[in-house]
Amino acid sequence: MDFLVLFSNTIRVVIEVDGAQHYSEDGRASPTLYSEMVAADRQLRLAGYEVFRFGGAELQGDPGKAIVVEFFNALLKRHGVTVPAKL
Repeated sequence: MDFLVLFSNTIRVVIEVDGAQHYSEDGRASPTLYSEMVAADRQLRLAGYEVFRFGGAELQGDPGKAIVVEFFNALLKRHGVTVPAKL
């Protein structure tokens, strides 16, 4: 996992940022790597974690920053966490 957010003992969020190493070998799609990735997701979910994945390319530049801000705003709202408008 790339990031772990602990809201409480029971609300645990895993954030994964996937680059090509998660699903390809030598520049070609790898069904084996993909299968391992989704199996790990299932295990985390069965253990009570929420899992959110991002493709590395979607997080680049200003559009990526906007995606991250929107995601965390929605995640915090989902779990009833309020933050000041300006930190």
